[in-house]
Amino acid sequence: MNDYKEIKNIKIKAPLIKGALIICSLSFPSLANAQTAGADVEELREMVEAGEYRAAVRTGEEMLAENPAASKAGQIHQLLGEALYYTRGKREDSRDHFVEARKKGVADAALYLGRLSMADYDFPSAKKHYTDYRTLKKKSANANEELADEESYLSEAVTLFERVRELAVIDAVAVDKSGFFKHLRLPISAGRVVSVSELPLRQDGKERGEAAYISESGDLMMWSEEDEESGMMHIMEATKLTDGTLSDPIPSSDILGREGDAINPFLTADGTTLYYATNGEGSMGGFDIFIATRDPQTGEYLQPVNAGIPFNSYGDDYLLAIDEENGVGWWATDRHYLGDDKVTLYVFMLPDARKNIEASDEEKRKRSKLDDIRVTWQPLDKDSDEDSDEDEEDNQQEAGESKPTAEELAAEYRAKAAEIRQIQPGQRPRKHECNIPIKGGKMIYSADDVSTSEQKMIVERCIELEKEYKASEKELDKLRREYAANPSQTLGQRILQMESRVQKEYASLTQMHSQLYRALGYK
Repeated sequence: MNDYKEIKNIKIKAPLIKGALIICSLSFPSLANAQTAGADVEELREMVEAGEYRAAVRTGEEMLAENPAASKAGQIHQLLGEALYYTRGKREDSRDHFVEARKKGVADAALYLGRLSMADYDFPSAKKHYTDYRTLKKKSANANEELADEESYLSEAVTLFERVRELAVIDAVAVDKSGFFKHLRLPISAGRVVSVSELPLRQDGKERGEAAYISESGDLMMWSEEDEESGMMHIMEATKLTDGTLSDPIPSSDILGREGDAINPFLTADGTTLYYATNGEGSMGGFDIFIATRDPQTGEYLQPVNAGIPFNSYGDDYLLAIDEENGVGWWATDRHYLGDDKVTLYVFMLPDARKNIEASDEEKRKRSKLDDIRVTWQPLDKDSDEDSDEDEEDNQQEAGESKPTAEELAAEYRAKAAEIRQIQPGQRPRKHECNIPIKGGKMIYSADDVSTSEQKMIVERCIELEKEYKASEKELDKLRREYAANPSQTLGQRILQMESRVQKEYASLTQMHSQLYRALGYK
């Protein structure tokens, strides 16, 4: 990581007479100081390389306090900067030391200044620092290889920064990194994110991720597990069988990881969208949130895409969960590198549609860094002339619309955040007697999920018809197997009769679903 020359001990040959010793000491005082300073720098570097960052911070600060103009001050600033960079809660404090180190010719300082610029979403500055680093280290193959990864992150980040999502973040809380998912306040309709230890998996010694997803019905479970061949973490899934046991786990898809680890899966209620974190191809640094569309019938996935900014950062972003019932989402991030092994949990309002920020780069940076979530509550400062603003206001008045003020939005968001905090996670699953898809990706599982007596009566009839239809399908399958083993004319006729019955029952069930949609007010 560091490219420092080894400090050599300087020895002075002992003089024959005492007076000569005095002359040497008076003539060359810097030699003794260099010997002591050299040993201290080596000791400081060993601390950093061993990961003893807090001790290195103390030592480096003492060294600079004693002799800020030491000949090795550039290296001391660099090592102290690295120690601060890797000490949780101190990363921003490292910047000044890297600046001083770079002034004194330390090449590695340029690399770290580029990384700090990446964390600030200041990509032009990051490119400048990386170019500086490449120039200084052009003869180092290892440095060029390390820089290639950084430049790959930069390229991805620049692309994503062009379409930063407009998002209202309504709450933020710092929680322990270990078991952070236990602080998600999700209603049971969103499914559950639990410890992988709660899954009925065999104790086979395999390394597994900490968090697992369980669908609302409890029929589907997903988690991450180390692949023995690649050594990477892959998303695994299994279903609960009719006898209550778990099916054999299967890997979801190789395309989810793409040359990296895939962890923390979360599937939307309708089973069509998977959110997960990966540090593989397409990441802008560390773990990023990715989205993959899933066919609920086959379980196959389309090519995953990066969830973009602000969900992702140069730090690690671990999980994204959707609560459609309350219209909010959650995500966990390590972008602020908090102290005491903490991560930040954000709560955001689910937008009606994807909308990108149209504003200056500085405004986009503020809404991406999220040092203060209230910046996402303010109207965007768009570049538009006064006439167009008046036209938009006239259009809103004609449509009978009034745009809420910043104060009204703040009050709305605070109230929503307080409401979400009251959700008690870990409730027992609701009754699961049918599967009727409705708008917004939600499902009706029982008559408890509708409000009026008419709707409840229709749902109860749907449940009856679904049971009859499934029973007839099961009987038809049994007859076909019997016919395959011992064909006869009698069995053939019974199969034809049962096929006609299944078709009629399916038509009745479909008709009842249509009646329910009308009762719900759908056109």
